[in-house]
Amino acid sequence: MASSWNSVQIATLAVSALTPLTVAGLGYFVARVSRRLEQVRWANQTVVIRRLEIFREAAPLLNQLLCFATFVGGWKEIKPRDAIAVKRQIDEAMYSNRVLFSDSLFAAYQKFMLSMFAMYATTEADAHLRAPIDSQWGDRRNMTWWEDSMTSLFSTDKPVGTDEIQAAYDQLADRFRADLYVTHDTRPILTIQP
Repeated sequence: MASSWNSVQIATLAVSALTPLTVAGLGYFVARVSRRLEQVRWANQTVVIRRLEIFREAAPLLNQLLCFATFVGGWKEIKPRDAIAVKRQIDEAMYSNRVLFSDSLFAAYQKFMLSMFAMYATTEADAHLRAPIDSQWGDRRNMTWWEDSMTSLFSTDKPVGTDEIQAAYDQLADRFRADLYVTHDTRPILTIQP
């Protein structure tokens, strides 16, 4: 006997048939999104690892420049030409890996370097040091290695105080902390305003 199908039975049959297709489609979509998220997580992890490697290379050199400029730590052993050579070394690491760092970190890096060096002051010569030759904590001219010709390595028209150099360094350290996802005990998520 032939029964006539009503619309409720047709709808029930359609839903019964489409349910496995919908579940399969949704499963495919979720799997695809999960794979994409895993790829992004892996890429971010790889970038952070590379940033740590660069930081491991640059941090001691940045600290040498800070010591030189602010007359702390081993400043007595760092000659002016050594400080200029250190700048070149850090520049090579930072500029060749520029794409791995945030714009705010790189801006802070450039600000620190501008506080330390009078760049483009002369052609065909090294950048002049903006750090003072002497301060209340010492005088480079009293070091056994000092030569009068070293005075020409310092900028006479654009000197910078140790407080300004320290502030630029502190800002750079904060930006490194943000790019490396280092948090504070009191703040589980680091927030730095650009």
